[in-house]
Amino acid sequence: MDHKFGGIWTRKKLEVLTKYLRFYSTALKKQKFTLHYADAFAGTGKHTVMDEHNEELLIPFEDFKGSVLTALEVEPGFHRYHFNDIEPLHVQELENIRNEYSGRDITITEQDANQFVPEFCARLKGRDRAVLLLDPYSTQLDWETLRYVADSGKVDLWLLFPLSVILRMTPRDGAKVRPEWRETLNRLLGTDDWETALYAPKAKPQIDDMFGGESSDPEMERLNTDELQRWVTARLRERFPFVAEPILLTNRGRPLFSFYFAVANPEPKAQALAKGVVSHIRQSIG
Repeated sequence: MDHKFGGIWTRKKLEVLTKYLRFYSTALKKQKFTLHYADAFAGTGKHTVMDEHNEELLIPFEDFKGSVLTALEVEPGFHRYHFNDIEPLHVQELENIRNEYSGRDITITEQDANQFVPEFCARLKGRDRAVLLLDPYSTQLDWETLRYVADSGKVDLWLLFPLSVILRMTPRDGAKVRPEWRETLNRLLGTDDWETALYAPKAKPQIDDMFGGESSDPEMERLNTDELQRWVTARLRERFPFVAEPILLTNRGRPLFSFYFAVANPEPKAQALAKGVVSHIRQSIG
């Protein structure tokens, strides 16, 4: 099955993920932990990269590997792998991959990610540790789902946050926010006060202040991309003990996703170790 999604930015995402998985499995291989890798939006395990005009891109072979194959090929490996996708055809491809990697302990589920994540986190026991990838295609992930990850105390999370989707649904002019988008934004951002947080009165030209006076109903203007990303980061830090500064993934200079790393482990030593390695990864990818 030809699974077409992503773009050149996918290369950067997978590079970051690969580096972290190698570090994680190596650092914990001598510990008495059972190591889990989970992917809630697993897809088919591979993909054909597309640009914004739906034209196939000629890029190196390794970029056609999705996160599933990336994780399976990391050495040393994890003890258990959990791949989930709601699309039946994707699940069939995942079954084929499981057959190819018969030496790996692979569980495949066909659930909505907002059901899969709470159930996966609930199954983690005392000596379990996990890396979880959440990279939804668009608006599928509920903010409330992240609560289960944070409350687990056992998961290192890589979250692909759909920054461009939020930007499209919150136009610069606050008066142009469509009513039908509000429920989706509430679900994605986990609050109904996003409008107060993301919009501020539009600055008026000085000449208007001198001669026109202040309007009783000022126009509202959305924060810029950097401010939006800082607000999302602050929201995540209210929930997780540690959240690194996000890696911005772009296409032709336009922001697409914020790639977040968050640690659910409340131990300062674990957070310090994760902070150090993520800082190193950021420097290595430029």
